[in-house]
Amino acid sequence: MYEPLPPSVSIVIPIYNRAALLNLCLPPLFAQSYPQDRYEILLIDDGSSDDTVERAREIGLKWDGKFRIIEQTNGGPAKARNSGLFASQADIIAFVDSDCVAEPRWLEILINALTHHEADAVGGPIVGAHIDNWVSFYLETVGFYRHRIRHGKVDYLVSGNIAVRRNALLAVGGFTTQGGVGGEDVDLSYKLIREGYKLIVSEQGVVTHYGDPTTLRQLIHNLFRYGKNIHHLSKGWKTSRQPAFEFIRHLGAAVLSPYLALRQAHKVGLLKAITFVPLIIAEHLAFCAGSFTVIISSKRKQTVRD
Repeated sequence: MYEPLPPSVSIVIPIYNRAALLNLCLPPLFAQSYPQDRYEILLIDDGSSDDTVERAREIGLKWDGKFRIIEQTNGGPAKARNSGLFASQADIIAFVDSDCVAEPRWLEILINALTHHEADAVGGPIVGAHIDNWVSFYLETVGFYRHRIRHGKVDYLVSGNIAVRRNALLAVGGFTTQGGVGGEDVDLSYKLIREGYKLIVSEQGVVTHYGDPTTLRQLIHNLFRYGKNIHHLSKGWKTSRQPAFEFIRHLGAAVLSPYLALRQAHKVGLLKAITFVPLIIAEHLAFCAGSFTVIISSKRKQTVRD
């Protein structure tokens, strides 16, 4: 009896100046349980100034599968992911970040979930690698990199570990490249949902994340940048997550930080939960500061025009 071939897949990895992480990221992708002749790996170099490309070519020689490196001028991860999308002819595009390590059955699990649930996009778990670090431990405890589910439905998927049908991506124009870095995966999810596509979350298909912030300074920097871009992007979302709502929500979280910290006590104990208070304050105030800079900048531009 004839059995249909598994869907063809392109694994797209945006990368920028991360040559040191290639030995972590690429070999597990070469060793996936998914049929080797049904998937390819597209490494999208976003204008790296280190030896990322040379190192990737060297590592790629160790694999018999299809491995392509696409080079572009620096434009951010969203542009890099779109470059992979437009270079692919596969049925499904799987996105994983260059600082993530996939488990051996990662791709097989995500593709099977898409097929079994007749879904258009699926997100797999992202777990932190540095949970012995104060900041990373906090992020892992609160599930900072989790896919968001509200009222039993997917709100949005995080692009560090997702697989999406290529026709769905093309139908919504791929990732937005508006603004800076951060929130483009949220924006993509909202576009897919708005067009009637089905998004799901898998409890398996894990990737381990090595790029999570490990210092308070890094956390503040990331959330400040995220706040700026979410402010830009949320203006076009037909959801409750408008700029003013997001600003108030994050400001409120900073005020309620002791309560939010104590909610984690059942997971980590009371003393460790209390240490989360300054991190919660820093996280949410940094987001607000990023959003506020956009407001001030917009007012200045308006004043100049007037």
